[in-house]
Amino acid sequence: MTAVTTTAVGSDRKVVRWEPIALGGVMLLSALLWGWGLGDRSLQPYYAAAVHSMSRDWSVFLFSGYDPAGVVAVDKTPLGFWVQALGVRVFGFHLWAIELVQVAEGVAAVFVLHRVVRRWAGERTALLAALLFALTPITAAINRDNVADTLLVLLLLLAAYFVTRAVETGGAKWLVWAAVFVGLGFLAKMLAAWIVLPGLALAYFAGAPGARGKKLLHLVLAGVVALAVSLSWPALVSLWPGSKPYVGSSADGSIWQLIFGYNGVSRLFGGSDGAMGTFGTSIGTGLGGAPGPLRLFDTEIGGQIAWLLPLALGALVVAAFRARGAAARTRAGWLLWGGWLLAGAAVFSFTGGIFHAYYTAELAPAIAALAAAGLLTGWRWYREGGRARMVLPLAVAGTAVFAFVLLDRTPTWLPWLRYGVLGIALVAVVAALTRSGVVLAGAGLLAVIAGPAAFVVQTAAGRPTVLDAADPTAGPAGSGALTGILAALLRSASGAGDRESSYLRYKMAANTLTPGQAQVLAYAQAQAPAARIALAVEGGSFGSDPFLLNTDARVAPFGGYLGFDATPSLPQLGHWTADGSLRFVLLPRVFVELGQSAKPPGDGASSEGAAIGERIGWAAKHCVPVPPARIGPAAADAGVLFDCAPTR
Repeated sequence: MTAVTTTAVGSDRKVVRWEPIALGGVMLLSALLWGWGLGDRSLQPYYAAAVHSMSRDWSVFLFSGYDPAGVVAVDKTPLGFWVQALGVRVFGFHLWAIELVQVAEGVAAVFVLHRVVRRWAGERTALLAALLFALTPITAAINRDNVADTLLVLLLLLAAYFVTRAVETGGAKWLVWAAVFVGLGFLAKMLAAWIVLPGLALAYFAGAPGARGKKLLHLVLAGVVALAVSLSWPALVSLWPGSKPYVGSSADGSIWQLIFGYNGVSRLFGGSDGAMGTFGTSIGTGLGGAPGPLRLFDTEIGGQIAWLLPLALGALVVAAFRARGAAARTRAGWLLWGGWLLAGAAVFSFTGGIFHAYYTAELAPAIAALAAAGLLTGWRWYREGGRARMVLPLAVAGTAVFAFVLLDRTPTWLPWLRYGVLGIALVAVVAALTRSGVVLAGAGLLAVIAGPAAFVVQTAAGRPTVLDAADPTAGPAGSGALTGILAALLRSASGAGDRESSYLRYKMAANTLTPGQAQVLAYAQAQAPAARIALAVEGGSFGSDPFLLNTDARVAPFGGYLGFDATPSLPQLGHWTADGSLRFVLLPRVFVELGQSAKPPGDGASSEGAAIGERIGWAAKHCVPVPPARIGPAAADAGVLFDCAPTR
C-alpha cells in the first residue's frame, strides 16, 4: 500500500496534450453552470445595494458602506464587495455585472484547485478534483449569488497553492504569501478564513524540508503576517479620526464587536452579542439544523455538501493508516486537505448561533481533493489486482447508497434518479467482478456524480426569490425556512400577530421600485433639493433596498440590515433635521402599524425591536405625515411619508 500511495500521489506530473483541453472543458462547464441565466435571477439585495453605493463614492467604498449617505456599513468585512464594486465601476451597475464577478471568481477557484492538487497528486487526480468541485451543489449556489464566500474559497485555495510551493522548497517566502492570502480571506469573510490554518500549518511543518526549529520560526512569521493582514482594515476603521458609517449589526458601532462578537462568538456559541440580541441563537437551528456530529448530513445541509463527504473521510482514514512511508510532500497533501476538512467540519457541525447551509461551501475544495485522490488510488489498486482491487467498486457502491438517501429526501423530484444511481453503481460493481475496467471507470464516475450534478443543473435552471438569494441553497428544495424564521422574528420583536405577512411581501419586492415609492422619492427631492439625505427610510435594508438598487438618490436606511441597529441615534436625527441635512422620513405602512401595536421599550418588548420603536416614536413626535394625495396617486402604497422640517 505504501508503495502504491507514493506512486499514486505526487508522481504523475507530465502534462499530455488532452489534459489542458480537459481542464478547459471543466472550467467551461463551470462557467456555463454558474453563469446560466446571467442577469435573470435574484441576488441578495442588501449586498447588491451596498455594492451600488460603494461603486459611486470612494469614502463609502473604504468603509464598506451600505448607503451613499454613509449612515451605516454592511455587517461584513469588505473585500468581497470591493471586488464586486470594482466590477460595477467597469461595467456599470447591473446585477449581471455582480454575477459576472462571482462567476469569474468561481472559475478561477476551479483552476487554482487543479493547480494545487496537481502538485500533490498528479494531473488526473487534479482534473477529477476540479470536476467534483464544479459539481458540488452548494458551490453552484454561492457562485450564482452575491455572497462573499465565493471570493473566500478562491483566496483560501491561493493560500493552499503557496503552501504547496513552500512544502517543496522549505523557504519562508512562499509561506508568507500563503499567510497574505489567508489574511485577505479574513477581509472577505472574517474568522471563517482562519478555519484552514491548522491544515496549512500541519502541511508545511510535516512536509517541508529543513530543521523543525526553522520551520516553526517560519510558521510564527507567517502567523504574524496573517494576523497583520487580517486586522489591517478593522484597525483602520477603528482608528479613523473622522466621520464614518455606523458598523452595521454591532451592539455599539465597534468593528471589533462585529468581528469577534456578533460574527464571532455569537456565531459559534449563540448568545446576545450584536444588534439582533438572541435572534442568532433562535435562527441557527432553523437555518442549518441542530448542532451535532451529524449536522452536515441532516436534511438542511446534506444535499448541499455531503454527497462525497463519506468518500473523502474514508480516503483520509485509509491514508492515515497506510501512507506512513510515503514521500513527505505526499503526507503534506493529506494533512493539508485533511486538516482543512476536519477543522471546518468540526466548526460547522457544532456552531450554535446563526448558521447558513452555504457556509459549508468552504469545505468543498477539501472534499473534492480527498474524494478524487481516494477514487484514483482505488483505481490504481484495481488495475494492480490483489485484495485491494475491490476497494474502488465498494467505494462507488457506498457513495451511490448515500446518494439514494439524499435523493430520497425529495421523493417527488426526479423520482427515478435515486434508483438510476443505484442501478449504475450495480453496473460498476459487476464490471469490477468481470474485470471490465472501462465500464467500471465510466459507470463508477457516473454513479458518483449523478446526484450532485442533478442538484447543480436544477440550481442553474432555477430562479430563486429574493429570500432564497439571502440564504442560497442548491437543488429542488429552496430555502423556505427563512420566510418562517423572519415571520417568527417579527412576532417576537413586536407582537404584531399576522401582520408579518405584509412585512414579508414587502421584503419579497425588495429588488423593484414601486410607482408609489418613486412618487415619494420624487416629492421629497422636489421639496428639499439641497438636503444631504434625499429620503430616510425606516425598516432597515428591507425598506431602503428598492431605492438604492434602482436610483442614484442619497437614500439613507434606518437601523442597518434588519432595522435593529441603534443608528441613527435620536440626537443625530435632531441634528440632521435642524441643519437641513434631512427633511423626509418614510415609514412603510406595516412599520407604522407595528409601531402602534408594539410595547414601549422597557415594558416587556424585546430588545431587538427597541431601536425601531424609539425612531418611530421620534418621527411621530417631531414630524407630521404628508397626505398621500399631495404626493401622487400611488403614494399610499409606499407607506407614510413624514415631513420633519423644523419650521413646518
